[in-house]
Parts: sequence; structure tokens; C-alpha cells
Amino acid sequence: MKHLLLLILVLTGSGYIPPIYAQTSESQEEVAVPTEEESGLFWKITRDDLAQPSYLYGTIHIIPKDSFFLLPHVEENLALAQRLVLEIPLDMNASAMLSSTMQMFIPEGKTLKALMDPEDYAFLTQFMQDSISTPLPFYQRIKPIFISQHISTSYCFPQEMESYELYFSSKCKADNKPVSGLETISEQMQYLNNMTMEEQIASLVSVIRNPRQGCLEFGEMIAMYRKQDLTSLMKMMGESEDVSEHLDQLLDARNQKWIAKIESFVKAESVFIAVGAGHLGGPNGVVNLLKKQGYTVVPIR
Repeated sequence: MKHLLLLILVLTGSGYIPPIYAQTSESQEEVAVPTEEESGLFWKITRDDLAQPSYLYGTIHIIPKDSFFLLPHVEENLALAQRLVLEIPLDMNASAMLSSTMQMFIPEGKTLKALMDPEDYAFLTQFMQDSISTPLPFYQRIKPIFISQHISTSYCFPQEMESYELYFSSKCKADNKPVSGLETISEQMQYLNNMTMEEQIASLVSVIRNPRQGCLEFGEMIAMYRKQDLTSLMKMMGESEDVSEHLDQLLDARNQKWIAKIESFVKAESVFIAVGAGHLGGPNGVVNLLKKQGYTVVPIR
């Protein structure tokens, strides 16, 4: 499971995120202030031609409720912003919802049973019945990566979860502020669809063969997030070959596409931008790409 599924959970806003709760002291550490000036989750965006500053926040799309936290000054700056910008808009019309749902299905004429090794399929059937009380036939046509997400969430984390995107969105909706997206749900689903069926099946088999490992890895990821340690988070996602193949599309290519849209938003008004924390750091991260466009992007402590 390790890195492929975690990569999806940190870098995309669709689907579930594997409940990762490692019952360890790391997951309950105090939120740390980064020691490096060029690090952190919360950033202020300015430039001489901007009438007002905008803000950039790195999230984990779903997090255990007892690990959810907000950094200082988030609420006040969210209140100052005139618009919330997320990876994808949370309010989808019926057409968009149907389109995204259809992309979760295995191509017509194929089934999960036909695609999997018979022994692995038998193990999956038993696992679904015994560990999460879900009959497998219900998932016969669902792509393996989405089954992996469902299993991980149900197995690792039966407790209540929190979403930064939903939290920020509810705040803005209460104040009648618009919420926009940097990409559509169809565009985001397409990035997931670029993963081969073989890769998805391998990830699914890894999940069911060693489910607790995924829970521990998610716990490690949350500990890094609470420390605002983007360097370690990125290292965790990119330290295996199967993940590094997808970083260009799931991370770098999307960051590049977002910059023009971010620029149009910040030039028009003050906005609060919330995207997966994995999109922020590194030479191809949103922070550095905005700096290349002449913006001053500084961490808010």
C-alpha cells in the first residue's frame, strides 16, 4: 500500500483518505512551529500590484477529528478573504456528480474478479466479509483504487473524521462568500485514472494483506503534518519508484496548471486558497512557483 495510496490521499481532494490513525504518541504531539523560515502550512501572498493580500493553506483532505487543528491567525484571515478557493468545488451539480461517479467504474465488460489473481480475489472476498462487513459483489465494477480507499477508512478509523475543506467551506457559506475550484472533479478523477489497473490492483492487494501497515503510515503522515514538516511528507510520498512515476502528474503538472488560475483569483480580490499540503513545498510547489511569478510568499506564524 505504502506510498501510492498515501500519495492519492494527500494530493487529491476526491474520495476518502485512509484512516491512518497510529495509536502512538506521535499522532498526538503538539502542533509545532517550523524552525525553517521557508516552511509551514500557512502563507501570505502579496505583490505590489495586488490591492489586498491573499492566503495559502496546506491541508490533509480528511483527518481524524481529534488530530484536527488550526494554526494561529487562520480564522481571522479566512474572515478577511472575499472568496475561498479549493482544489475542486464541493458543490457539484447533478451532471458533474454523475460524471465523477461513472469514472469510478471498471470499463464495461470487465469485473474485479476477472482482473485479479484468483487467490487474491478469494482473500479480498473474505476480508470484505470479515473485517469491514461489506459484501464484495457490491464492488465488482468499482476500480480497485477506490475500494482501497474505502477499506482503509473503514478498517483503520471507525472514529469521526474532519475535513479542512468542509470546515473552511462551511465558514464561507455562512458568510455568503463564494467558493471556487482550481480544477473540476472530472479533471481530478482523470489523474487517478492514469494509474494502470495493475498498479491499482497491487495497491489493493497490499492493503488487504497488511491493513495495519497502512494505518501506521497514515499515523506517521499526520505526525509530520502536525509538525508542519513538508520536507518529510514529500520524502515519504516519493521514496518508492511506483509513486515517483505519478508525482509529475498528480503533483507537478497540476501545480503548474493552477498558477494561472491562482493569479486570476488574487488579482481580482483577496482569496483564501486551501490545497493538499503536498502541493506547497519543493521547487515545483505552489509556493515556489508563485515566487517565480514575482509574488512575495511568506509563512504566517
